[in-house]
Amino acid sequence: MTQTQLMSRSLEDWLSYLEHHHPIAIDLGLERIRIVAQRMQLDSLAMPVITVAGTNGKGSTCRLIEQLLLANGNSVGVYSSPHILDYRERVRINDGLVDAELFCQAFSEIEKARAEISLTYFEVGTLAAFWLFRRFAPDFVVLEVGLGGRLDATNIIDANVAVVTTIALDHEKFLGNDLAQIGREKAGIFRSHGKAVTGDPHIQSSVYEVAKSLDCELLANGVNIHAKVSADGQTWQYLGSQVEYSQLPVPDLPLDNAVAALAAIEQLGVSLNQPLVHDCIAHWQLAGRMQRLQDAPVVYIDVAHNPQSAQYLATQLKRHQWHGKTYAVCAMLADKDNSGAVSELDGIFDNWFIAGLYGDRGDDGSKLAQALQGKPFERFEHVNQAYEHALAMADVSDRVIVFGSFVTVAEVLSARGGL
Repeated sequence: MTQTQLMSRSLEDWLSYLEHHHPIAIDLGLERIRIVAQRMQLDSLAMPVITVAGTNGKGSTCRLIEQLLLANGNSVGVYSSPHILDYRERVRINDGLVDAELFCQAFSEIEKARAEISLTYFEVGTLAAFWLFRRFAPDFVVLEVGLGGRLDATNIIDANVAVVTTIALDHEKFLGNDLAQIGREKAGIFRSHGKAVTGDPHIQSSVYEVAKSLDCELLANGVNIHAKVSADGQTWQYLGSQVEYSQLPVPDLPLDNAVAALAAIEQLGVSLNQPLVHDCIAHWQLAGRMQRLQDAPVVYIDVAHNPQSAQYLATQLKRHQWHGKTYAVCAMLADKDNSGAVSELDGIFDNWFIAGLYGDRGDDGSKLAQALQGKPFERFEHVNQAYEHALAMADVSDRVIVFGSFVTVAEVLSARGGL
């Protein structure tokens, strides 16, 4: 294909092409992407890099790191996935989206450089992010690992600070069902004598073992850094290795992820003042994570899609005392632990309105219906049908919780007109 033909493609054209170019959607390994990255001189970045891995909590941790650095006057680039509505959500430069034309230019350059090498959709997207970071040259880059860690495309970059948030069962087809091994895979982003952070105080011991074997300088929540919550549960204190922040607001997003973000900033050697940290945590939000869409009835969306994230969703819903009814709008992918997620939410919902998701990993709702046997539920073909029915059933004093997948949340947001 000629350069003119490459440059004439729209972003939608490119994404359609990339979705079908590689024979396997998820093809873990670093050999292919590393060769192309070397050809493009993208196998290292000029600025400090924070890489964040984990089963849950990656996105919110990346978001708080980003907000803290931006508030401190630094420029920041973030690469995250998946997106909810717009592919451009995957790369943020100073909290803004990049023009579609620049993504197309990046894809064109990657297409020329890869030559005989086939790359996955995610690998090309990762290289495009690196290309954009080189172009914009932010002070810091934050990379969210897509899947696992050791063999994820983001891991061709040596992180200045490597963060592991949580370890749980998910993506068993690729990572297995051995939590110790999953921990080692996630900790594969650590580097010899590098700086590392663990966010979950109950994280798998295998993560610590990897850090020790590499002689990492590790800040570990519950070991040498701590979160101390006040007696009334309204504020908390970050007790770091070198810094402390007090009277911080307890966020709607997981407190352990806030600890991980503050520890990552500490490992970077960036000094933050108390009011800045307080303000960032008070306004810490991420699209699709306990995001409140409306009042009367209250509607929340959350991308919880496995038992661990469902457990946290249940904790948050219980934390906010509610006197009306609570309805679930839920659709999950077939390769997720539907039963495990449902069991974590036992007793939360007055009724479930469930639907199917379609595509290669989709389920028509049968698996979720089976998991809900014995509980009140109604089944719909499409997510938006379930959502509209829930709204019609809900009184102004009730709340509707939409969750189960990024796809579920995206369908409701799209119907509402966007983020």
